[in-house]
Amino acid sequence: MKLLLKVHSERTARNRRTPDRTFTASPAPRINSNSGSSSSSSTSSDAGIGGKRNRGSSRSRRLTRNTLLLSVLVLLVLITAIVIVYVELSRTRGELPHKSIYFGNTYEDGTFPNLGNGHLVIERVQWGASDRSRQLTMPLQRPIPYVLITHIGVQSIPCVNLYKCSIKMRTIQDSAIAEKNLPDIQSNFYVSDEGNIYVGRGWDWANTYANHTLAITFMGDYGRYQPTAKQLEGVQFLLAHAVANHKLDLDYKLVAQNQTKSSKSPGINVYREISKWPHFYGCNMDQAPKCGSELGMTAASWNGGQ
Repeated sequence: MKLLLKVHSERTARNRRTPDRTFTASPAPRINSNSGSSSSSSTSSDAGIGGKRNRGSSRSRRLTRNTLLLSVLVLLVLITAIVIVYVELSRTRGELPHKSIYFGNTYEDGTFPNLGNGHLVIERVQWGASDRSRQLTMPLQRPIPYVLITHIGVQSIPCVNLYKCSIKMRTIQDSAIAEKNLPDIQSNFYVSDEGNIYVGRGWDWANTYANHTLAITFMGDYGRYQPTAKQLEGVQFLLAHAVANHKLDLDYKLVAQNQTKSSKSPGINVYREISKWPHFYGCNMDQAPKCGSELGMTAASWNGGQ
């Protein structure tokens, strides 16, 4: 009996212990599993959010760096442009006095002075003049009150290049000296068909026509030929230079030779053009006063000098 009770008691105790182990053990894995899953999900979520934040922060830093570099580049370009403009303006200001002097050496090969717009000034030495200036005795007083326009005439064909015009200039000088017994070529300046200016007696010595005048001669017969646009422009540039450099009077009077004496010079075709110019003076025409009468000049004053 006791033995049976003992066995029953042990079975009862064993049965009680087995459900406890089962009850307590089974939830544990579930709890641990849920806990692990929750922790893993939480960690994964935090890692995703952190990655996004890191990527956003990295992109923001790159944008900020690129914007800064672009700003620096734009600033450098602006500074460079300002420096270039300043240097160019300074250089231009420094050159203005030279540009305002028409007789500056601005021709591309540095050989001939230039009146501007391609009108070259061919000096006496360049066209091969004989040195006769020491025999001239009548200085040209400045500022000069009159400009006298003449032409070569006598069926002279206009010259069209430096070589041919230089030959013509030497021929004119030789004729003046040998045939007319003059000390030098007649006019102060000569203008070619291509608009270049050839220096005759220049600014310092009076011409053979009238002492108070600057004589400019068109190189050809302009009763037969038409003056070219470049030729007319060359004379106008020369006159502008003379006024700007106080060689000509500011209110100078421009006259044709046929207004001062019986002559066909400077030819009807040149006369037609210069009569339209602002300084043209219609002396000896209709009821107008005699040319140079306000200076005490007479008809003889226009009929030649040395």
